[in-house]
Amino acid sequence: MSSSQARRRGRIGVWLLVGLSAGLGTLTALGHAAAPRFYPDDPIQVDDDRAVDAGAASPIDGTNAYDFVEHTFLKRGERADIPARNVNTLDEVPDSTWFTNRIGRRPMSLDEIVRGPNQVDTLDIDGWPIVQGKSQGVTPGYRVQDPSGRLYQIKFDPPGHPEMASGAEVIGAAFYHAMGYNVVQGHLVDIDPAAIAIAPDATTVGPDGRTRRMTRKDVDRVLESAARQPNGKYRALASRFAEGKPLGSFKYYGTRPDDPNDIFPHEHRRELRANRVFAAWLNHDDSRGLNSLDMLEGPDGHRYIRHYMFDFGSTLGSGSVRAQAPRAGNEYILEWAPAWRTLATLGLYVRPWITVDYPDTPRSVGRFEGEFFDPQAWKPEYPNPAFDNMRPDDAFWAARVVARFSDEAIRAVVAKARYSEAAAADYIAAVLITRRDKVLNAWLTGVNPIVEAALDPSGVLTFGNAAVDAGVATSPGSYVLTWSRFDNVLGAREPVGDEVTVTAPRGEAPRGLLERSEFIAVAIRSIHPAYPRWAEPVTVYFRRTPDGWETVGLERIPAQRASRNAAEGLRH
Repeated sequence: MSSSQARRRGRIGVWLLVGLSAGLGTLTALGHAAAPRFYPDDPIQVDDDRAVDAGAASPIDGTNAYDFVEHTFLKRGERADIPARNVNTLDEVPDSTWFTNRIGRRPMSLDEIVRGPNQVDTLDIDGWPIVQGKSQGVTPGYRVQDPSGRLYQIKFDPPGHPEMASGAEVIGAAFYHAMGYNVVQGHLVDIDPAAIAIAPDATTVGPDGRTRRMTRKDVDRVLESAARQPNGKYRALASRFAEGKPLGSFKYYGTRPDDPNDIFPHEHRRELRANRVFAAWLNHDDSRGLNSLDMLEGPDGHRYIRHYMFDFGSTLGSGSVRAQAPRAGNEYILEWAPAWRTLATLGLYVRPWITVDYPDTPRSVGRFEGEFFDPQAWKPEYPNPAFDNMRPDDAFWAARVVARFSDEAIRAVVAKARYSEAAAADYIAAVLITRRDKVLNAWLTGVNPIVEAALDPSGVLTFGNAAVDAGVATSPGSYVLTWSRFDNVLGAREPVGDEVTVTAPRGEAPRGLLERSEFIAVAIRSIHPAYPRWAEPVTVYFRRTPDGWETVGLERIPAQRASRNAAEGLRH
């Protein structure tokens, strides 16, 4: 990595150090080294993490057993209450090989949301030859090749729950793509068993672990474990393999040692921390590193790694081959406290989630509900270091993304699953809407929800309140504005004028401040009796431009609190 590239990428998420340095007692050491606080290209919208060739990267293998042990007993990754390392000066996530801002940054049409990563609307795979048996995962299936040589993974629904896993897959993929993650293309297909072809060199792994030639009997065994439709065909999910060379999964902690572009510890990447919010919404309890994929892409000499999320068959109450266990989302696979409580009371203590009464739904619906759901108490299958590091500002960022999915958009995405019973689609959409509203109530109100602050050339300030806009909170009684002149080199703020109280999200900058400043800042406190944390100021920074003022920075956590958290992180 070149020195200029390192400096540019190092600014992402680190610009707070200038403000924090005073609280840490290192203003001289850090303030001048990090100056100026804002550079001409801030706020950075794209993290160029493809600049250095990663062609030397090689596949990294993992197993479910080791992943469980590693995260249950070894507690991998750093646990520290520090800001996400890869956010820009506006406290947003730049585009990268990990994440591309979509619905969180711009409006998306219903068609675009529903289409997701797919490049075509429908797929017909009749006659495409099977080239390999499916060797991983619990879902029955195999791999086929299209006429251009591209591979597709075929996965079937379980006989007892037709449409369940495949429906969850296409719904989950559409949501995760709209959120901003890399997701492979996936289509619902109908397979005529009479049209199945097997390539002469197709292979599978037998019960003895040896690779051998695949036969029709092997295919029939797969179909015996799949749900057959009344017309004799089999519904399946056809997932197209991603472009490039597979390098195994990524981890939710540390960095990839063979990727020179991977400089931010994964447990401190906001899009990975905040995935806890998205996973809770969809009950994606299987959101672990092994359900990810790193792919080496690009031409020789300029290769880079793109990071994918995949396998959404364990969402929305689906457990892929059966309805999800009632425990899913409520408790880790191994959790000592409730186990000991049950033992100590000789079984008299009953875990609350055991008493949940799931309604009588079509077989295509797994165990999925919204009334008992508590977003903040939600848990994946076992500990996830990035999820454990999620802070209120990370959760707020994710909840704003969730808020962009209207009732209409949710119903349209659910319709993509093509459930044969209308009651299934109606139920899943209703639960998703209930869970979405709970997510917004929990995480849009956890911080001072000031957003979209702007300053016009005449000095009129306008801003929004994300919690009010989403309908999960009433308007504050007032907002308190504190203006200052900002020194971009020293990182110091000089107060100008007295505090101003306004009753609407609008105010005016002091006239003298506008005339003699290159950078100005305003600290906004929201005064609401139901949400005392809203009184913590959000500080917004503006830079003078030829056309007026540009919003260049936003500090959602007060400097004093952030300094204390950063100091704790340094000590650990």
